[in-house]
Amino acid sequence: MKKKFAAAVLTSVGMLLFSGILVACAPHKVGNQAMMQKEKAPRTAAVEKPAAPTVTAIKVTAAKTKAVVKLKTVAKVAPVKHLTGAALYTRKPTPMTPVECARCHSTQYNNLVAHGFKHRFMCTNCHRQFHTYNPTKHNYKAIMPKCQRCHGLKHGKSFPKCMMCHQNPHSPLQIPFSVLTKKVKVKSGKMVIRCAICHKKEGTEFANNPTKHNTEVNCDGCHSDKHGYIPSCLDCHDPHVKGQTFKDCLVCHSPHSALKIKKYPENTPSNVCGSCHKTEYRHLQTNHTKHSELHCATCHVVHGFIPKCQSCHGLPHSAGLHKRFPNCLACHKDPHNLPMNKKK
Repeated sequence: MKKKFAAAVLTSVGMLLFSGILVACAPHKVGNQAMMQKEKAPRTAAVEKPAAPTVTAIKVTAAKTKAVVKLKTVAKVAPVKHLTGAALYTRKPTPMTPVECARCHSTQYNNLVAHGFKHRFMCTNCHRQFHTYNPTKHNYKAIMPKCQRCHGLKHGKSFPKCMMCHQNPHSPLQIPFSVLTKKVKVKSGKMVIRCAICHKKEGTEFANNPTKHNTEVNCDGCHSDKHGYIPSCLDCHDPHVKGQTFKDCLVCHSPHSALKIKKYPENTPSNVCGSCHKTEYRHLQTNHTKHSELHCATCHVVHGFIPKCQSCHGLPHSAGLHKRFPNCLACHKDPHNLPMNKKK
């Protein structure tokens, strides 16, 4: 009796399991038929949608009173498109501030603050398209601002590529001297033409006043540390007198036309002149006339200028003597050593 009862129970359980499987599979069968009918119908939708998952395998195992159902599904994946610019937002993006840009672009921001010169304005003044996905791999050339949009061809058609010199638009005046090496012939010697494009005054001085500054040395020989660096004359030249400063040098000399000495003030110390004009300075120091009490610049108001004695002294001797000796230097051979020469 026990064996018959156990067999009846197992039979009932088996029937229940079989019925459950049929019920579980019935919806899939209905769904498959509906999908087949849908495929036969003409396609009217314009937008492609990812296909719904489809059942590809059903495995059922029964062990005693347990049933295990395993489903394996395969679905198509729709292609992903990266949006750019305003398409990233559900509304129009709000204007960016430089500080907000700096959260990601800190290097560019710091350069702009420290060395931006006239470029220190809103980032969006140049970068009108921002928040663009990875522009260096996609539309970099299209969205990056062009210098000519604001500046035009400032240096003419000879230099249409601004980045030849201005390699970093966030620090436009930090020009590496490695790019300023092209030499061209000028009136005297050679000079670096690219510097003279902007520094026209200095370039003209160099071309018209040949010295070792422009025939043996180029712009980068003095301005070597960085663009805009101004060295001291005393970095290369010995001072004329003890305690002389770079400012003292510039009273007489312009570095780009060093031998074309400028007009200097009357109180310029005579020992400054004496560093070059040694003989004249020594004579003034050893004679005992009133000329020794004056500064050189009192008479020589411009370098190389030789005044006439009459401009200060007039005609101090008799008319007859001046008629006989119209040139003062006939007697007073050296104005720096005034005592008259003795007659032989």
